[in-house]
Amino acid sequence: MKVRIFGNNNAGFNTDSSGNLTITSTGLAIEPPSGGLTITSTGLAITSTGLAITAPGGLAITSTGLAITSTGLAITAPGGLAITSTGLAIEPPSGGLTITSTGLAITSTGLAITAPGGLAITSTGLAITSTGLAITAPGGLAITSTGLAVVSGTTDVSATRANITNTAGTPDTTYEVLGVRTWTFSVVNKALVANAQALAKLQLSPDGTNWLDDSSTSTTIDQNTVKAFFSTAQLKYARIYYSAVNASSAVTLNIFFQGQL
Repeated sequence: MKVRIFGNNNAGFNTDSSGNLTITSTGLAIEPPSGGLTITSTGLAITSTGLAITAPGGLAITSTGLAITSTGLAITAPGGLAITSTGLAIEPPSGGLTITSTGLAITSTGLAITAPGGLAITSTGLAITSTGLAITAPGGLAITSTGLAVVSGTTDVSATRANITNTAGTPDTTYEVLGVRTWTFSVVNKALVANAQALAKLQLSPDGTNWLDDSSTSTTIDQNTVKAFFSTAQLKYARIYYSAVNASSAVTLNIFFQGQL
């Protein structure tokens, strides 16, 4: 049984030799929307009024494309920059800086340096005032208005040897004198008896073991008198060697070692 399909104009649809539905040039009619679109022999055509695009503010559609109007592109420049008719301009901060044809220039007020106490900035550079450079000198040195001075230290040691009756002699305390610039021993006879005398001499040693007398004879010291002893040779150690003249007349000696370091 064969079936034929008819359209609303009582005309039947055509098929090809294989039984497929065929549409003739007038068979399928498409109605384009009114205005702006047309159907031609080559397809779908957009007329001059067919595609309407509304550009946002600042943009305009022209015959050559998309154009940016004077209000179209708004750029807000950050602080220190300004957009002018010729491009991007750098605005220097107020006071102290200027922009010249060769670059950035610092004016007389542009770079402000606050010098710490004791320093001053002058037209020729950095100056140190009277309180600017404080140096604490180590022990033995002092900084004066004329320069560096050596501070001399001193040594002052005393001892009392009471009721001496030994006539053979006794060595007193040994002092290391190699690092002392100038030094002196002094011995005071504080005997209570008028005729009580003492003998004393200076001895030197290079090692604290072997001693030599600085003078060939001992010095006699009467009651309430003082004698000083100076070295004629510079050895490492020095001491006083003392004794009583008479064993029955006891003496008391005050022995001093004084020097400048």
